[in-house]
Amino acid sequence: MIDNFLKKYNLTRYQVAKISGVPESTLVSANDSRINSLSVRVLQALAMATGKTPGAVLDKLIKQQGNPIIVFIQAHPGLNKKLVSDIENLMIDLHKQGADIKNVTFNRYYDEGDDTNERATIAMQNLKTQLIEFKNKLK
Repeated sequence: MIDNFLKKYNLTRYQVAKISGVPESTLVSANDSRINSLSVRVLQALAMATGKTPGAVLDKLIKQQGNPIIVFIQAHPGLNKKLVSDIENLMIDLHKQGADIKNVTFNRYYDEGDDTNERATIAMQNLKTQLIEFKNKLK
């Protein structure tokens, strides 16, 4: 993920490490991490090397990754198809109503522990509940 970001600036992890003082091994680990687990230290290093703010770097990384909900669904093909369809329909409905769901956090109860279908299903059920509540508040 970080490598793709750095390519746009013609930078390498090695160069970022030299500019920022953050060990290259830290950047190697961060490259394989999810965006929501990147440390502030890594974001600051990327910001220093690119001349951006840490917030701007995070925004660009999120945009590069795509919609985190869709990425999550694609990473878990064993999810219940009806549950996925319900979530997709809710997202479409909310988008049509002009709602911004970029900041919806759906992975609570998921980040700590093994990546299992059961845990992914719980995360998606939590997301569905959040989206329904959000949709009801817009009415």
